[in-house]
Amino acid sequence: MRAWKALALLGFGLTSIGFANTGLELATQRETDLKFDDLFPRRSHFGSSARLLGWSHDDRYLAYTWNPFGVIGSDLYLYDSRSGKSVQVTTPDTFKPFDGDITDALKQHEESQKRLDEWEKLGDKEYRETREKFEEEQRKNTTPRKSYGGPSEVSWANGKHEFLMTYRGDIYRWKVGEKAPVRLTDTSDTESSVEYLPDDKGFVFRRGSAVYKMVFDSPLTIQLSPSLEGGVNFGGFSLSPDGNRMLVFGNKSGPPARQVDYIVYRGRFAEARKTSRSVADDDFTGESYVYLYDIRQETIADKSKKNEPFEIWKWKGGEEWEEIAVSSEPWSKDGNRFVFGSWARDKNELKIHQANIVDRKVDVLYQGTSNGEHGTPGMANPFYTADDQSVVVLLDKSDWRHVHLLDGKGGERQITSGAFEVYPLQMSADGKSVLVTSSKENLARRDIYRVSLTNGAMQKLSTEPGSRTTPVFAHKSDKYGLTFSSWSQLRELYIHNGKGEEKITDSHRSDRFWSTVKVKPELFTYENRHGDTIHGYQMIPKDMKPGEKRPLFIYVYGGPLGEGNSVQDGTWNSTSVMFAQYLTHVLGYVTVTIDPRGQSGYSAKFGRANWENVGVAQTEDLVDLIKHYEAKGMIDRNRVGLNGWSFGGFQTQHTMYTQPGWVTLGIAGAGPTEWQNYNTWYSGGVIANSPKGKPEEIDKFSLTHVAKNLTHPLMLLHGVEDTNVLYQDTVNVYRKLLQAGKGPLVELSIDPTGGHGMGGDMNNRDRHAIYLAFILKYWEAPYQNRSALP
Repeated sequence: MRAWKALALLGFGLTSIGFANTGLELATQRETDLKFDDLFPRRSHFGSSARLLGWSHDDRYLAYTWNPFGVIGSDLYLYDSRSGKSVQVTTPDTFKPFDGDITDALKQHEESQKRLDEWEKLGDKEYRETREKFEEEQRKNTTPRKSYGGPSEVSWANGKHEFLMTYRGDIYRWKVGEKAPVRLTDTSDTESSVEYLPDDKGFVFRRGSAVYKMVFDSPLTIQLSPSLEGGVNFGGFSLSPDGNRMLVFGNKSGPPARQVDYIVYRGRFAEARKTSRSVADDDFTGESYVYLYDIRQETIADKSKKNEPFEIWKWKGGEEWEEIAVSSEPWSKDGNRFVFGSWARDKNELKIHQANIVDRKVDVLYQGTSNGEHGTPGMANPFYTADDQSVVVLLDKSDWRHVHLLDGKGGERQITSGAFEVYPLQMSADGKSVLVTSSKENLARRDIYRVSLTNGAMQKLSTEPGSRTTPVFAHKSDKYGLTFSSWSQLRELYIHNGKGEEKITDSHRSDRFWSTVKVKPELFTYENRHGDTIHGYQMIPKDMKPGEKRPLFIYVYGGPLGEGNSVQDGTWNSTSVMFAQYLTHVLGYVTVTIDPRGQSGYSAKFGRANWENVGVAQTEDLVDLIKHYEAKGMIDRNRVGLNGWSFGGFQTQHTMYTQPGWVTLGIAGAGPTEWQNYNTWYSGGVIANSPKGKPEEIDKFSLTHVAKNLTHPLMLLHGVEDTNVLYQDTVNVYRKLLQAGKGPLVELSIDPTGGHGMGGDMNNRDRHAIYLAFILKYWEAPYQNRSALP
């Protein structure tokens, strides 16, 4: 007997047993080789990903920090491209002479690992009691726990096999082959952003709100950054390749942001706390500045003259949002020119500027618009070609994010084109190509390409299908390191050695994880009513036969995610993949995740879909998805579920309120239901303009006006201590539902101590158990059609 039919029959005999028995127990009776608790282990099977820190000057070594599963800290490793092997450089013992807390940190970590191992062996009741007792002891213990994190930064010398690194805010120097590092600073201040001088005779670093230079074998410390005036605070810096110029980011605080209350239930009585929150109709109160400074030795040494800043950009806050885009390599080789982008959002004005510190001029190399997602202008990140005559920049002028070339004389030429995205990273060593990541072969994946600046030809460098992030290229561009993942490979460090990609790390409890994967997502597409191709992944029960109609459960986000999206090869989201495969494998449901219009990665058209129409395009695409499966004769139209979190929580509700009947069960987590109360940057960039003091201009898009249309069961979840999307958003839409007489259709599930992603009293396992009980209560107990289908 098929699982989903058996469940429906079993429900007739369980209606009087209680909510839990029509949920979890009803499902667990059908479990065979996959248990619900297998999906949510008390100790995650996932370990830490490696963090790439750069190649040595001759590309022999790649530095990265990493720790195997269960090992304390994230220590430094060097990959040797000659041998193809990695060597661990630091351990806790490396820093014991400098850090008296390490011995206690190691002991506490060992105790923690032992405790986690023991907890995995306990039954549910004993585990909960034991963990609560431990956490109560921790709350009473005011002594801070000791920790060991390993090195934070690594900066290679320009011509030697040595590097500088930071550990707990101090700087160390290590020559490859030596047994131990040499400590260079020992202060209570935090030193960071360390890098060698061009001649390797010293280094620069940040300490507090200033940048300093030190020369090896010299006691002198020289401040390079001038003191900022007029209440402007130091925010960061960038050095020119020759070390003679400095970019300084400055910021100035404005009036305090609006303060709003939220309630905390952790003591004997409820406590009102405040959090800063600039909402949709508030002004931006801060100010931002960018300066260029001449930091040549002769300039700094001459104290008789003031080193005047060259201000190249400023934003005074107010009602309109402005920002800049600066790449990791924004300088010309001689350090005289600096290229950056600026974006005035309300004017829809994107500019690419070139600042010349010698002439003290700022020229506009390009001026245009950006009509897609609000985050795209911030990705422009221009940088010079090898000859410093042209500028590479990302634009969405063609509707997709692509590589463009500015000739410095007002000319602009699109280099790549097509219905996919291309993100420029840096120039190749020979200066003829630009290295990029792209979704050219599949919008759910990311590959590495070399793109010809002459004709735009794209040469693929990566091999296996999957998703790649954080690529770090060797100086000769013939090797790179990155993190790679797919639905066949957990996220690991891979290195491309010129021939192919090789896995370097082993970070997870892989065998235990893969034993819980019974169904893998399959990519698919369908066409919406407007002819747009919508991408998704689906999981179909293995025993499903043609003509069978199964329940359909959909996961959606629907909002912008920058360079990311939900439909990505290699994602193992606990809801959209792991919980969904349980529904598919154990209960026999069709489960689906889609990226509707409104999400990132699918053109400017998709990116701007929310503007003054939030949720409408996504709802259309979701309804068209249901029609897509209905046309295939695959789904039971009486059992169509929708689930989402954050923007997805909004989208789940929007679909059920504005197109009632298409979705017959919804689970909506932490959704922003009142856009006038969400933060001003997001609301004004994604939803609509909201003039100062006129919240009604954006409130018209809020869900409180349409909640009365609900016709089918809906669960609302929220963390009470959420300061991102305030808990009041869920309370206020719940009030509207009650006022409209929809109370019997709605269940409210809260985490009293949870934040935006929850994580308080309700853990991830229990949240999904609540989902499961809610689904089976309506879909597997005696089912009656509660309304006419559209």
